[in-house]
Amino acid sequence: MIRLPEIACVLVYGCARDATAALAHRLFAGDEVIDMHQGDPEAMVAMVAERSAAGRTTCIVEGGAPHGAHKLRVALASAARENYVRRFAILMPDALAHEPKIDQRLKADGYREVFAVPAGDLDALHIVRERMPTDLRHEPGPFDIIGDVHGCADELEELLVRLGYRVTFSGSKPDRTVSVEAPAGRRAIFVGDLVDRGPRSADVLRIVARMVGDGSALLVPGNHDVKFLRWLEGQKVAITHGLDVTLRDLEGESPASLDEVRRLIKSLWSHVWLDGGRLVVAHAGIAEPMIGRATPRVRQFCLYGDTSGEKDRFGLPVRYHWALDYRGEPAIVYGHTPVAAAEWLNNTLCIDTGCCFGGALTALRWPERVIVSVPARAVYAPKLRPFGHPPGRRPPAE
Repeated sequence: MIRLPEIACVLVYGCARDATAALAHRLFAGDEVIDMHQGDPEAMVAMVAERSAAGRTTCIVEGGAPHGAHKLRVALASAARENYVRRFAILMPDALAHEPKIDQRLKADGYREVFAVPAGDLDALHIVRERMPTDLRHEPGPFDIIGDVHGCADELEELLVRLGYRVTFSGSKPDRTVSVEAPAGRRAIFVGDLVDRGPRSADVLRIVARMVGDGSALLVPGNHDVKFLRWLEGQKVAITHGLDVTLRDLEGESPASLDEVRRLIKSLWSHVWLDGGRLVVAHAGIAEPMIGRATPRVRQFCLYGDTSGEKDRFGLPVRYHWALDYRGEPAIVYGHTPVAAAEWLNNTLCIDTGCCFGGALTALRWPERVIVSVPARAVYAPKLRPFGHPPGRRPPAE
């Protein structure tokens, strides 16, 4: 059995064309299969791009090394990648026997996950299609979407209470616990950046982990959370941008609680698509063609926004105001960029109102579209740059 996302580009590779094509047609629907031996290469690339953009799976047959196969194989993978579709390869049993390094070559060509099928398993092989992990359109809400908390647990507790939740702490480290009672039928969604800068990251993590664990909240990762995850996993990270405050606050926490947080952050996907397709929540936003997809490029955008790779005069990444060009139907709610007030623009809403910098902690009630905020109780960290969106769009490609 091979598990694949419901939207994928899959290369079935073998030495014998007929046997390879037969397996492809057994595993995939007839209208999903294209044969590299047949048709115009440019038309095939265009077809993969069109299908990928439309959210359809494509199965590519490559058997018997057709002329120009390598160049076409790379172009087909690129067409899927440009439309945020994951690429896979399935190797017939004869493939590795004749080409021992073909799995490595296919990965280099853009087919990032390769499944080699043993001869004895070929007849029983089948595909299981899985819902995209970002696709939660079957979850209708109502939701309370909460902006970047950044260790501001006092304000988070106050905001949750104003939203109708009940938060109760008991005990002290390492046995400190929390219970959270949600209003009937409602769930919270956190846009990420739970930690750093504010004084009580440990309690923020405690609240969110409890709520996610009991089903009363969803969470998408922020860039600070991902950096914190790397620290939890023993990787070398720069202790900057408030991580030092988080690490001091975590002193005395039990290894079990830290491992629970590590597993939680590691399990997260880039964004969530909810309420029949009417709502998307991502930490730094998302471009319309990326919605519902799950590739590294989508994750990068959702964590950091549309960036140039350069630094601004404050030493921070240059960002583009992607929402200026958004024209999609789903409302997009996000954080990451501190703004003075949450205001709708092109059906998008940034709800990071800079609590850790002395602003406010903000939530959006969905589907009511009611904004609820509580002011920061202190200035926990100096502003890194003035509040507000970046000034312009990404320049057009030359």
